[in-house]
Amino acid sequence: MTRAMPPSFRLLRRNLAAAFLPCLLALTGLAVERDYSLNDKTSEELQKIKPLTDAKNWDAGIAVLDAQLPKVEAKSFDAAIILQVKGQLLLQKGDYPAAIEPLERAVALSDAQSPTYFEEKATLEIVYYLSQLYYQEATTVKNPVLVASYYDKAEQGMSRWVKTTKKPTVESLMFYASLLYNHAVQNQDHPDNEMVKRALEQTDAAFHLGARPKDNLYLLKLACLQQLNRNAEAAEYLELLVKQKPEVKNYWQQLAAIYLTQTQDIRAILAMERAQTYGHMNSSKDQFNLIGLYFNIGQFEHAAELLETGLKNGVIENETKNWELLAYSYQQLHREFKAIEMLKDATKVLSRPGQIYYQIAQIYYSLDKADDSIANLQLCVSHGGSNKPHQAYLFLAYLGYEQKKFDLALEAANKALAFPEGVKEAAKMKSAIVEAIKEREAKLGRF
Repeated sequence: MTRAMPPSFRLLRRNLAAAFLPCLLALTGLAVERDYSLNDKTSEELQKIKPLTDAKNWDAGIAVLDAQLPKVEAKSFDAAIILQVKGQLLLQKGDYPAAIEPLERAVALSDAQSPTYFEEKATLEIVYYLSQLYYQEATTVKNPVLVASYYDKAEQGMSRWVKTTKKPTVESLMFYASLLYNHAVQNQDHPDNEMVKRALEQTDAAFHLGARPKDNLYLLKLACLQQLNRNAEAAEYLELLVKQKPEVKNYWQQLAAIYLTQTQDIRAILAMERAQTYGHMNSSKDQFNLIGLYFNIGQFEHAAELLETGLKNGVIENETKNWELLAYSYQQLHREFKAIEMLKDATKVLSRPGQIYYQIAQIYYSLDKADDSIANLQLCVSHGGSNKPHQAYLFLAYLGYEQKKFDLALEAANKALAFPEGVKEAAKMKSAIVEAIKEREAKLGRF
């Protein structure tokens, strides 16, 4: 079963810079209240940044900052502001990986001071977007060590943010939950279900923040529930989703799949048939799966009806195995002549009907209609035989022997001898037929 996957939040990165970049020197105003201020030269250099950003000349602005940074004390307020602004420009430029290092350093310099260089709100804003950047890198890099490091940093940042922020939003909690979930299932062989539980806690917290949760929040919760094998609860949420948005095909597919996981075949059938009323799950594969479910619960009549209709209207593929399944369905209902009728219909549309004639012969034989069985076996071999040609010849030889049509039987036995897999049995059959012919001739010779 395919699990519901939560949103990756990659799209957040596209708007990261715009959301994060306030007026370039806003933090200096915050810091003045904390008795920190820029030196005159740094202030002068920072004034050059705005016209450059207005012209989207990010590289020129970054060059100004890089030239000024070595001229200030390494742990100074000036250094923190320069690094913070550089990070913002790199975000605006779209160089997201490069933005991480200066933003990290800016937060570290601020945190090392008492009071901090940046007010708590400003720091949390940087920490939040850093967490998004870490998460993005964790989903793109290939080195397992780096992946683990980025996930750890992202989690630490969001843990700090959640514990400190006064008004978390649905989007922020969804992001944190998605981060936790995807980290937890990085190793599919050994998922961290305790971390999945933490993701579920954040998801539940997000549900309490809005009257109408978004679909992504439901999907995130579903992913957590399924990972924890809490499938009954997951089914309840999917039922709610298909009720709210019956037009979404994926919800129906997931609902049917989760019922199958729980071996609740009847509920899976109902889910698929409800989906079909909305135009979903009508493909050949879906219809065949539905037929299979009816087989599983012993509803052969309904399975046969669906299969017959599907074969005639083209929804079910016109293949020998499907016609055989249809015949088998009617046989299970003790409607052998209906099974024969369907198989005869199949011989008219299949390019190689040999196997179908073999099946007809078997059904006739079960009805003690040996002549009809022989006739269809002859049709079978004339159309290339069954899936295992030696079997058709052996069956024909046996029936010929049984009905004392020894010449027919001998010819069929000789044909079976031509197939390596039929040699042993055909040799025994031929020997019996030859003996029978000898007895017949001996009796004829006495008259």
